[in-house]
Amino acid sequence: MQHPPHQRESVTPMYLFLGMLLAVLATPYLLVRRREYIEATTLCTDGGRTFAHQHGHTAYYDHGTGPVIVLLHGFGGWHATWHAVQPALVAAGYRVISVDALGAGASARPADVAAYTTESQARAVMALLASLGIEQYTLIGHSYGGRIALQIAVYAPHSVMRVIAFAPEVMSTSRPPIAKLVVIPVIGYALAFWSTAPALVRFGLRGVSKRPDWVDAQQAHYAMSARVVGHLRGQICQSAAPKDGSQPVPQQLASITCPVFAIWGADDPVFPAQHGLAMVERMPNAHVGIIPNTGHVPHEEAFTEVMALVHQALAQVPPH
Repeated sequence: MQHPPHQRESVTPMYLFLGMLLAVLATPYLLVRRREYIEATTLCTDGGRTFAHQHGHTAYYDHGTGPVIVLLHGFGGWHATWHAVQPALVAAGYRVISVDALGAGASARPADVAAYTTESQARAVMALLASLGIEQYTLIGHSYGGRIALQIAVYAPHSVMRVIAFAPEVMSTSRPPIAKLVVIPVIGYALAFWSTAPALVRFGLRGVSKRPDWVDAQQAHYAMSARVVGHLRGQICQSAAPKDGSQPVPQQLASITCPVFAIWGADDPVFPAQHGLAMVERMPNAHVGIIPNTGHVPHEEAFTEVMALVHQALAQVPPH
């Protein structure tokens, strides 16, 4: 049976649309193995080691001697994104331990949503430090890493000497709206695949930076984590995971008594600097420094200004 010409004209675009939709949804299943070709532990260079625990392993990089500082990267980052901060602190006389969060860098990407709550991330770091015999330490965290740092301060108040947080994710109480889409079968997998494409990292970093000159030189470091086997699966598990555990950070701010120093970009499009001001009002011993003409990645965009504030914070003697 032949369709009249006007019907064929209307049917053809529909088939084209369905074919394109099928390609968008099916291609990730075909290409994911080509993207994810690096085993996590092969990223554990620069003297990196791993610590085994119930969720797999956590990678860490331990350099220098002196008072201990622990670096906790933000979402999309890993050890390599502290490329300038860690050596600067080591040169200043500190023992600096950079930790890859679960689901990032050389750490495991467990297929277990329970591994991706802020509490689970915090407890993995605490267990690592306990295994190294470290009883007191300063935490420096960026964005999501700042939230993990504050969570550790809730659970280990006698160990955390101070928290220095770069644009911490401190006020949110749930995953971002896109997380609800990512967990939808098939559609969510495709969305996660395309939205985390390494080729888009450059555009994402430039989009959150007010001073993006640093991006071209560092984008490959930020993209590398997405090439690890199991990364996409880990991102989907993280989207499905509850944001917090038993003591959510936003509800526990008043209980954090150690000194907290927040460093914020005045033009942060992800977590506005007003979040820092609100955080200070809720905490008994918090301070905020705002850097003009800076976005969400202050330690990359304004390294000199940030490190000056970091050293000021480190010079403050904590009460315990």
